[in-house]
Amino acid sequence: MIHLALFLPLVAGVVLMLAPGLGRALALVASGATFVLSLALLVRYPGEGLAYNFQTPLLEPAGVYYAVGLDGASLFLWLAVSLVVLLAVWLCRVPGRFLALALMMETGLLGIFAATDLVLFYVFFEATLIPSLVMLGLFGGKERMKALYTFALFTLAGSLPMLASVLAVRYLGGSPSFLLSDLLAHPLEGSAVGLVFLGFALAFTVKTPLFPLHAWLPSFHAENHSSGLADAMGTLYKVGVFAFFRWAMPLLPQGFAELQGLLLLLAAFTALYGAWVAFAAKDWKRLLAYGGVSHMGLAALGLFSGTQEGMVGALFLLAASMVYTSGLFLFAGMVGERTGGLELNRVGGLAKSAPALSVLGLFLVMAMVGLPGLSGFPGEFLALLGAYKASPWLTLLGFSAVIAAAAYALTAYQSVFHQHETRAARDLEAREQVFAASMVASMLLLGLYPRLFTELLEPAAKQLVLLLGGGS
Repeated sequence: MIHLALFLPLVAGVVLMLAPGLGRALALVASGATFVLSLALLVRYPGEGLAYNFQTPLLEPAGVYYAVGLDGASLFLWLAVSLVVLLAVWLCRVPGRFLALALMMETGLLGIFAATDLVLFYVFFEATLIPSLVMLGLFGGKERMKALYTFALFTLAGSLPMLASVLAVRYLGGSPSFLLSDLLAHPLEGSAVGLVFLGFALAFTVKTPLFPLHAWLPSFHAENHSSGLADAMGTLYKVGVFAFFRWAMPLLPQGFAELQGLLLLLAAFTALYGAWVAFAAKDWKRLLAYGGVSHMGLAALGLFSGTQEGMVGALFLLAASMVYTSGLFLFAGMVGERTGGLELNRVGGLAKSAPALSVLGLFLVMAMVGLPGLSGFPGEFLALLGAYKASPWLTLLGFSAVIAAAAYALTAYQSVFHQHETRAARDLEAREQVFAASMVASMLLLGLYPRLFTELLEPAAKQLVLLLGGGS
């Protein structure tokens, strides 16, 4: 079942690329089936440990395997990805080849979470970049090539050191293969640990993203297609927190210990910096881009605390932000379609003519600012709780970012929906109502019943804390 769920989007994407006339119907069938299969994997999951484990040699002399499996953490993120892709495909009216690229990217994202061989993880990690770049290059705005080159340059700057670290962690550690279990059983030790960890950290910091390696993100979102589909897929590609959690920290705990203080500082500064810059944003996409940077800074702050609470909070916030930030980008696309642009001062008072649209926006914004009862709160609370145990002062910076998020997000929402009305806009159509109901339901489920999902995350977090020597 795991293989079908993993590769079904890729197969459908290839077919749709060759026959774009099949369009949204095929994309809906493929993404819907993938989500149903993901739910089935969740229902059948035993509760802890690695399930659906499968491995077979790809390059046996080199120790490379096709090895996949899901534990609670990767399964939770897998489910979030499959949900967002389904809702995005359902909502967006875009060309068939655009949908094909999104489906191909979905397989790459699912593979990142499922891979239990380091080389296979690297392949998925890098291959997912290709459809993201093509979506930007083919369907982006006027300055898309500049944004594309910037994104590719930052990614390349992280990918090459990461490849060196992939090789070093096995051969310097003496592991017989690149399987995660073998690498954990043959840990790398000695003076090279710090450099090898740094190679991973560069790549994963780009994909978190953390300051100063976040600079590709604003132009990436600003130049992507106005529908929000490519932005939603880009949001799902912020997998750095998971990559640190699954690979860099457990394989190189000594290297993490050497850089923990710096990583905590970068995470806290990123959270505050992203929130501060979001205040100056003049359009929805830049506001959401910097808001996403800020929230990933909070997630990283919890993760780098080395505490169980912080790690659970980081992964929960990562999954929750995949849902509500993707939802906000798609919502911005809906607003832009109605008003002819994404500038925040372009229109006002839309709540009068489009009350249902305004309610959807309010739910999404409130989830983003961490309102209790919605999906953003449990992850932020646990991340900050764990971070406090590592550094109360840096936690104060992170908490300041939470307060700032309420200010910039609610100000933007008010200016568009509740200031003096400048034009009318149509309200939600039937297709958009389904999207809105699904998005609100998922945010309420995550916010009101977080225990359903934190129970999935706790065993993996506890295991990593033990590998790190009991936390900070």
